[in-house]
Amino acid sequence: MPELRLGNLTLHAGHGENLLDKLLAEGQTVPWSCRGGYCHTCLVQAQPGQAPAEACHTLTAEQREAGWLLSCQCPVVQDMDLRLHDPTCDDLGADVVSVMHVDNVLILRIAPERPLRFLPGQHLALWLNSQLGRPYSIASLPGEPWLEFHIRLHASGTFSRAAADLKVDDRLFLGAATGTLQYDADWQDRPLLLLAAGTGLAPLQAILRHALERGHAAPIELWHWSTGDCYIAKRLEELADRHPLLTIRLQRRATMADDIRQLRIASRRTMALICGDPGFVEQLRKPLFFAGLPGRQVLDEAFHSRPQ
Repeated sequence: MPELRLGNLTLHAGHGENLLDKLLAEGQTVPWSCRGGYCHTCLVQAQPGQAPAEACHTLTAEQREAGWLLSCQCPVVQDMDLRLHDPTCDDLGADVVSVMHVDNVLILRIAPERPLRFLPGQHLALWLNSQLGRPYSIASLPGEPWLEFHIRLHASGTFSRAAADLKVDDRLFLGAATGTLQYDADWQDRPLLLLAAGTGLAPLQAILRHALERGHAAPIELWHWSTGDCYIAKRLEELADRHPLLTIRLQRRATMADDIRQLRIASRRTMALICGDPGFVEQLRKPLFFAGLPGRQVLDEAFHSRPQ
């Protein structure tokens, strides 16, 4: 049976057993959120050559070189020397510079202690302390004086309840930016259809602003559905006033089924980007396909909540 050496502790795992499951079963405190390799909160560090490829292929090159892996994606197939991730030591520190509550959304701005490399549309693990972290999309652009996050406040959400009490100058910690939902320079003359629900708007409005900054030459249509008013409606409407090729449609979630039936694809060359909860993303895939968009022209990202 493979050995797992964790400091002075030695554990024995079954061949192929999931590393996160084993560590949790043995009483180790390993944060996790999604179990799907998306959130990057279950990081564990191994020695070079010990991490299977499937456990680290979504990490940055720097993380892979340092031996980091996602324990939820790691089958134990050999002896491993492990160290648990501590964001307060291993990640980038940042201070809260602005907190704004708009209905049930927290708009949080933070200043990292050094510049963070990221592309508009990417996400990262945002940590309140060494044990409480969740993935959030970056709503700001590279070069802006802060990083912005849009956090939906859930009464049953452990992270969001704690985040609701954040104050200016509070200390947070940031994982590495990751994710493939981003603008491609080759889309410059292709229509864009951006479809968001709730705080799925965060990465898509960042991609939208990035495209406009790069001089996107084709029409862009942004749809946003929410249970109430759009939490950054004024910001989006001001953007549309300055860009005649941009159309903003702010809708209520209750009208979504009718709205989808009325969607029209301006061109077969359109690129569609979808972001929101899993049900929302799934609801849009088939209508876009029947509207004539092949799968390669539809990019999506679903926000998964950790079971409470």
